[in-house]
Amino acid sequence: MLKVLFKITLAIALISVALLYFGRRESAGRPAAGITASADSGSSVEAPAPPVKKPAWQSVKNSGALWARTDPAMPPGGDGLDSIGQDLTRGRRNAIVTASEQVAASVVSVNVKQTEVVRTAYRDWFGNFYIPRQRTVQNIGSGFVINSRGYILTNDHVVHDGTQITVSTSDGTEYEAEIVGLDGNSDVALLKIDPGRDKLPAVRLGDSDDLLLGEWVIAIGSPFGLLLDDPQPTVTVGVISAIGRDIVRERNKSGQVYANMIQTDAAINPGNSGGPLANALGEVIGINTFIFSPSGGSVGMGFAIPINRAVRIAEDLIRGGKVRHPWLGLKVQQLTPDLLSGLGFGSGERIGGVVVAHIQDFSPAETSGGIQSGDVITSINGKVLRSLDDWTGEQLDIRVDSPVRLGLRRPGSEFTVTITPAELPTEKMERHDTGMGFSLVDLTREVRSQLEARSTAGAVVVEIDDSALERQGRLLRYDILYRINDIPITSAQQAVTLLERFQRSRGAVLYIERDGRSIRRYITR
Repeated sequence: MLKVLFKITLAIALISVALLYFGRRESAGRPAAGITASADSGSSVEAPAPPVKKPAWQSVKNSGALWARTDPAMPPGGDGLDSIGQDLTRGRRNAIVTASEQVAASVVSVNVKQTEVVRTAYRDWFGNFYIPRQRTVQNIGSGFVINSRGYILTNDHVVHDGTQITVSTSDGTEYEAEIVGLDGNSDVALLKIDPGRDKLPAVRLGDSDDLLLGEWVIAIGSPFGLLLDDPQPTVTVGVISAIGRDIVRERNKSGQVYANMIQTDAAINPGNSGGPLANALGEVIGINTFIFSPSGGSVGMGFAIPINRAVRIAEDLIRGGKVRHPWLGLKVQQLTPDLLSGLGFGSGERIGGVVVAHIQDFSPAETSGGIQSGDVITSINGKVLRSLDDWTGEQLDIRVDSPVRLGLRRPGSEFTVTITPAELPTEKMERHDTGMGFSLVDLTREVRSQLEARSTAGAVVVEIDDSALERQGRLLRYDILYRINDIPITSAQQAVTLLERFQRSRGAVLYIERDGRSIRRYITR
């Protein structure tokens, strides 16, 4: 082995010596730079040396600089590395850069002050007791301008319960914002600022129903908000990882539904919530909403609300100040193989969707006359249903008074039924403020059908302004108040009058129907 290595080393050395020898002979036979041999007289004359072109990286404007910089005044051109550099410079301004510049100017930072009630524990001779105290907390997020009049889209969880909202634009200008409306179900909020004579740059809205798996997307926002003391938004880039994601999670009392979401691996960090998700054309296709992360930082699983849904909600809020939620009047349940067999379908049939369990009285589904209990709903407006989560998600994207096509299956038949959704009865009824932190509506036959209530008369809690009532479980939305003390309730106005009377004296005992159970609550104010 050593002999072989010795022979290889020796051969390399001999080749190197030979190359060096012949290289010197060639140099000796060639005129030096700047000397030109004359064939006529045999004499040599001095000739000017050809100009040497310096590379672009050697062009220094200031001779006293510590390092070389490219002179922007140098004319383009040249071969080799110079032309490659020019190509690279032009290539830096790609579609992502252009789209980021177009959208970033419309992104704002949202700074929210919220007041919350906390229970402070104390201990005395009689044991522990708690004193409620109010404290102010600060929440941060992002948003984006959707028109020059000052309307801004963001998330409901960013501004919910906000007592003071400050919006900072990308140029550092600050505005006080007011909440036009909120939709807790969809986690969408609409803000309004007064730009005065300033014309705010607005984003261009895309079509979230026309997305491509794997296409480039840009997440823009203000991570950590004003804590960075810089109004300029931050840009991260990724692709669309999935479309139509239904987020399976523990149901909470806020009632938020995250369905048909856009999944992306573009980094979404704290403070990015409410910012835009844009495509490579500079069109906003979603609202950055939340991430899945074991550590709290981005791990490449971010989710955005489709912009078509957000725009529908914004239009309702601008026109009427509230979101009109649709009512079909169908109660459905998950389709299982056993249930499918029990409905009369063959064992070999593969059907996805949900099963109609109940049709509510006086509802659009009942008046349409084409649906019955036991029907399998396989699609909504052409979109295939795979599970109960798909059904829930599609409810967010249908509109009041806009016809909905339902694909149905029965054993041996397949057909389509068209239903025109009405507005939820609990939302279109006149509201009566009790002055005690909650509002009521009448328990009409449509409201009773929607809530599937046992009570035939009473008043329904539809809005709770005092979060302490809801947090302590004393009152919840859709509680049915059917008696106060020993007086039966027949209308919301009657309930308000009785509450005012008892409030001035000794308080009141409320008899409530909740989820089919009867409970009592004692209220004093």
